[in-house]
Amino acid sequence: MGFLTEYPSNEIRLEKNLRFFVNPCFDVVLQIQTLFLEEQLAEQDKIEQALKMLVTSGRLHRLDPNKKSILLKEIYKQCINTRKHPPTRKNQKVLDFEYDGEYIYASFMMDYGIDLIDQQGRLPWRKFITLFQGLSDRTKICEVMRIRGMDIPEYNGKNGKQIQEIQDLKSFYALPVRGGGGQSGLNALFATLEGMAVKHG
Repeated sequence: MGFLTEYPSNEIRLEKNLRFFVNPCFDVVLQIQTLFLEEQLAEQDKIEQALKMLVTSGRLHRLDPNKKSILLKEIYKQCINTRKHPPTRKNQKVLDFEYDGEYIYASFMMDYGIDLIDQQGRLPWRKFITLFQGLSDRTKICEVMRIRGMDIPEYNGKNGKQIQEIQDLKSFYALPVRGGGGQSGLNALFATLEGMAVKHG
């Protein structure tokens, strides 16, 4: 079924008698991404906390650690993961949801009149990503991503000023260097959220 015809379901079934209702709103998903970047927490602790944030009803205490990991992966698959895009020609990070929060907020207000603060706990992740991908080039976040991904031309004796201007802009909007918290398993899944939002092509 397509995006417009598929009935959104927040019910996850692991087994016949094990079902869980979840609220995969965009702000919770982003909080979980931050959680999985935390290097001091063990992966099982991250899974436990993430499920507490996502699951609104269901008996989590009935699940052993392995089943909890399976449940979180199933929530990711059914409620968070989006259509895969072909890889871009360069693997340069141009977006960080946490760092770019103000740019994203302003862009949603500008294009859609949507106040993302008011939508916390309400706007599902997949709808958020779809709206993000539809933002116009005139929005602040799209301008910033374009600058970060911009190539610096080779010096030809006449374009020194242009090169300096591009370097200054890229420096001003540069993303901070972050730790990883590991890039395997669920850590790797939640590290890919920005890739869902960036337009490819």
